[in-house]
Amino acid sequence: MGTCIQCDKDALKESDFCAECEAREFKKIRGWLFVPAISLVLSLLTIVVSINTTVQELMEHDGAFVAGQKGLLIFELVFFVAMFAYTLFVSSLFFRKKRQLPRFFIGFLLLWLAFYGMDLVLAHQLMDLPYVYDNVKPLLRNAVSAAIWIPYFLVSIRVKRTFVR
Repeated sequence: MGTCIQCDKDALKESDFCAECEAREFKKIRGWLFVPAISLVLSLLTIVVSINTTVQELMEHDGAFVAGQKGLLIFELVFFVAMFAYTLFVSSLFFRKKRQLPRFFIGFLLLWLAFYGMDLVLAHQLMDLPYVYDNVKPLLRNAVSAAIWIPYFLVSIRVKRTFVR
């Protein structure tokens, strides 16, 4: 058993901190939790840009779309608006360190994964968009992200000790 690296009291077994300092340390958003925090903020900004782009496409090229293409853009617009609200909700849970956050963050990841999968299939069927790397890349990126963050949010001690309110 060593000493606490912050206050020189006796450290807990297999820890660098005493009980008080460890409780304080784990209540903060630190370590790998900065990555999902940044991704939530960037998601909000990206969704705003996506909403703007989709509305702009719908308004500028309204007559040029066939029914399927217009339906796909409306589907995307509705999803982006709904995800903006959901991302605000998940962000509020995250930054208030609420106990419910892990399950809603996992839902956030799965919703994006489902959206990119459905969007890709619909774009292929309605617009003959080929399944090439550039079109599949967002789906793959979200699948990798979900494969990393879902297990982390399910088993991480930092997550369990940080989101306790």
